[in-house]
Amino acid sequence: MSGTANYCRATSEIDVPICRAPCPFEVVMSCVTFSRVCFIALSVVILGCGSSAKQTKSNKSGDGASGLAGPAGSGEPVQLEVDGNTAIQRIDVNRDKRPDVYKFYRLVGDTAGKKAEDIPKMLIRKEMDVNFDQKIDIVQYFRGEPGKEVMIREEMDLDFDGRVDTTRRYKKGFVHLVELDLGFDGRVDTWRLYQLTKDEAGRTVNRLIEKRKDTTGDGNVNEWEYYTAGLLTKIGVDTTGDGAPDRFRRLDKKAK
Repeated sequence: MSGTANYCRATSEIDVPICRAPCPFEVVMSCVTFSRVCFIALSVVILGCGSSAKQTKSNKSGDGASGLAGPAGSGEPVQLEVDGNTAIQRIDVNRDKRPDVYKFYRLVGDTAGKKAEDIPKMLIRKEMDVNFDQKIDIVQYFRGEPGKEVMIREEMDLDFDGRVDTTRRYKKGFVHLVELDLGFDGRVDTWRLYQLTKDEAGRTVNRLIEKRKDTTGDGNVNEWEYYTAGLLTKIGVDTTGDGAPDRFRRLDKKAK
């Protein structure tokens, strides 16, 4: 239960506007997106593939070289299908005899005369169908070495229309950039930048430091929001169309 709650908090944070006076449209879209994200988050946890703002090594979640069977209690055990130096693992989570999770591995070293389960493998990609309609909704990309893979990118289709609505990019295991299509029109319109820092208690936290928006739909950023210690402190606007903010408004740091 705690894992599910943590994933919902970490994921919903990317879609709920953190600002002093958000525009009505973004508030509405955030409410709609929040419900979709929490549904997907719950589905991901059920699939045994939950993630958070900090990604753990994949071998701790059954994704490493030894992860040949489906998550405990979530699907039938499966064997790897080897093709050259790659392998695919298919998992039927809801036991409808159709795969819902696909794990793609790169085989490492000499494979001649060896069984698939005996060959070192590096997880490179994971695809998930979270609403069981036989369409991929989440794709996660990994890199590293066998048993020590870390996620570097995650793409999510929040409204199940076959298009990516949210892309989360990771650096050193933490989210550092989130790209959002809040209009669900196939175009990114919001970018969130995160940075590792220390909180008041000296703990390492990953905080939102800047949000960039395309409010006109032309593909160019024309509004910037700057955050300090998690609070919105300054807003910048591009009024000339040159791609840089030229008008600023400062906010009270104590404002919520």
